[in-house]
Amino acid sequence: MKPISILILEDHQVTLDGLRIGLSAEPDIEVVGAASNSDEGLRLAAELKPDVILLDLHLPGQSGPKSMVKGFCDLNDSKVLIFSGESRMAFIQAVLALGVYGYLLKSETISKVAAAVRDVQAGKKPILSDALTGGDTKLTKSEQEVLKLLARGMKYQDMAEERMTSPATVRKQCELLLLKLGLRSREELIAWAVQNGYGNLDVVP
Repeated sequence: MKPISILILEDHQVTLDGLRIGLSAEPDIEVVGAASNSDEGLRLAAELKPDVILLDLHLPGQSGPKSMVKGFCDLNDSKVLIFSGESRMAFIQAVLALGVYGYLLKSETISKVAAAVRDVQAGKKPILSDALTGGDTKLTKSEQEVLKLLARGMKYQDMAEERMTSPATVRKQCELLLLKLGLRSREELIAWAVQNGYGNLDVVP
């Protein structure tokens, strides 16, 4: 089978070299190019048309992170996989909304990055680091309170009144919980809350 072609965009030379060497050692992955700034990266992406673009969010160049990511996502020949040290959930959610296939933290191993590249090429999304999902992420007291209300079947408006906030704020909190727990819909979030005891006020502190 034809190997998965990948373009690496990373401005830290040590990280770039490690990714290039590590991913090149995978028999089904071919590193076809690399760049350390977004302008050169866009040129190479348009020229090489790689299957997957492994993209650092903070690259030198004329564009800020949001417009840069959108520029790469607009290249319909390639799927974009973010590789970043930025771990703020609201920031990650905004990036995923731009159309990227996944978001990996720079703490990941080469084997995890390679597995993510394969998943992206297979069309799976979103691909997230384990640290961004329920496996390794602790829930805050506020998030647990939201889950309790969801488990009781409350609507956003009722939850907002209960928490003395706006429905838009509650909706945003639920969207962040979806990302944090690796879930896809409000229904899945409600089911998760019930299954994990948030509907039982005697179990959840």
